[in-house]
Amino acid sequence: MNLEQLNFSFSAMQWVVLTVIGIYTWFTNRQAASTQELLELRTRIVALEEHVRHLPDQTAVTDLLGDMKAVRAELTGVKDALAPLARSLDRINDYLLREKT
Repeated sequence: MNLEQLNFSFSAMQWVVLTVIGIYTWFTNRQAASTQELLELRTRIVALEEHVRHLPDQTAVTDLLGDMKAVRAELTGVKDALAPLARSLDRINDYLLREKT
């Protein structure tokens, strides 16, 4: 083996080692990115589960709908009760304006 062949094999070995290190680094970084993405997704899922846990379920929404119908019925009754009172107040106001002497 002469010096030129030894120099070529050292250069070839250097490229092989650098290529292996590059591939290993790429693979490791890819795994680290996947782990980081997985951690972010888990954090988001936990936050969503916590948010959903506090939302009302179907029975609560149904109860609220029934309560809203009851309030609407009561408001209609109050409106019907106030209509004669408004007419009486208008009559009293007209009387007082006419009898202004």
